[in-house]
Amino acid sequence: MARSGRGPDSREAGFEEYAAARRPDLVRLAVLLGHPAGHAATLADRVLGRARRSWRRLRDEHDPDATLRDLLLEERAAARAAGESWWTAPWAEPRTVTLPAGLSADLDRLPVPVRVRLAWTALGRAHDPDSGTVSGTVPDPQLLAAVVAAVPGLPVPPPTGAEPARRRGRVLPVLAVVTLALLVGVAVTALLPDPAPPEPALGPVVVSPARNPAPVAWYADGRLHLAGGTADVDGVVALAELGTQVVYLDDRGDVVRLGPEGERVLLGRAEPSAGLVASEPAGRVAWVAEDGSTLEVADVPDAEVVARLETATDGGEVQPRLVRLAAPVLVFVDAAGEHEWHTGTGSVSTVVSAPEQGALVDVVGVTQLRQVGFESIAIRQLLGTPVVRLGDGGEVSPRQQFVWTRSGEDGSGVRVFAVGTGEELASGTERADVLLDARFTAADRITYLLADRAALPGASEAGRVSSTGTLEVRTCQVRTGDCRVHAVGAGAGDSTALLAR
Repeated sequence: MARSGRGPDSREAGFEEYAAARRPDLVRLAVLLGHPAGHAATLADRVLGRARRSWRRLRDEHDPDATLRDLLLEERAAARAAGESWWTAPWAEPRTVTLPAGLSADLDRLPVPVRVRLAWTALGRAHDPDSGTVSGTVPDPQLLAAVVAAVPGLPVPPPTGAEPARRRGRVLPVLAVVTLALLVGVAVTALLPDPAPPEPALGPVVVSPARNPAPVAWYADGRLHLAGGTADVDGVVALAELGTQVVYLDDRGDVVRLGPEGERVLLGRAEPSAGLVASEPAGRVAWVAEDGSTLEVADVPDAEVVARLETATDGGEVQPRLVRLAAPVLVFVDAAGEHEWHTGTGSVSTVVSAPEQGALVDVVGVTQLRQVGFESIAIRQLLGTPVVRLGDGGEVSPRQQFVWTRSGEDGSGVRVFAVGTGEELASGTERADVLLDARFTAADRITYLLADRAALPGASEAGRVSSTGTLEVRTCQVRTGDCRVHAVGAGAGDSTALLAR
């Protein structure tokens, strides 16, 4: 699997981002275990202090999030054994109400392992078949629903600076070893290469004021076209638009939130080839992590990863494929089949489908678009007979009325069909048009990125890259074929142009 190509210290350099993303759930877990917010924050910071010291090992573990959870339980037990329980610890605030009284009483009646399991499930992280520490069946679904509803309101105090208590004993032998190590280190320092420079912080980009005439953000020729301006960003391979902000994935694997003023926040690291899926109403975006098997979902306004799921990868040969995020449910396909993951509760349901039904391309409500063979698509609904037509890939419209697909001839044009009847409708394009990207931007309108065929490599020009041809951004009405051209410019031949999803 391709990696991001960063230096040897990148794994350690990524700890601060990982810790910032995971800290809120560690605090919330402690609150759900009965600790006041201040003590919960201290426990979480002690855990992250321990994790920092073994970050390389933690990153290589099957489920580092579960390791953080277990470390929090260890710190909690150690504090109580040392007399630092939440009601007596000098560094803990007086007990305050952080949960509704009735919910707190219901949780207090649960055995600790069950309570941990319930809290971990409510935080969207109980996706692995846990054993030992958090074994047990999650109780009443109504109680789980109440905890899920309470999670967004749980307080998360700022970092406390707390570090795990250092162990005492055998001080002199340890000092002797440290002294010897320092002497040896001084002797060999001159023989070692200089350490790699730290990775630079993700800085802002310049947004040049300009109105985007298209109904959606788009990218071409190294330039992002936003609602209120343009920004030069290299290597964008996927783009999502959420209100005034966009999230882009670049070819290095960085998932970045870009604000209207050019401010950037790194949300996480992803496998570039897997793309992004987003839910604008919920402000959520999902990607496949750089390990090629873990799914991550981030709350974009809060710049926080809120759910993670380990998928089946068939020994690393099959990478999970994202289909659609209709928050809180993410539909994806992995080596074990098709799944619906409720990112709030952590529950995963497998969708039963026969192989002859074809690969799931898109799903909206009860309408599915499937690839049933080479250049053949099937439009399936809960009731009714599937309609098979010539095509490759595509999308279902928001109201499940239409689908668009790449034409089944040379794969460069567009065809639009009515759901249910399979009637071919006017798309507003011609078969000679070269489709770079398309998406429904309204119930019955499609926005296209179309290239100049003359600018693309011919059969004898393999490997040629050109950006001298024109690119057209066009929105067309289904059925009538009436179109409006929003922009014409360079950037067609490099094949990187794309629309925000």
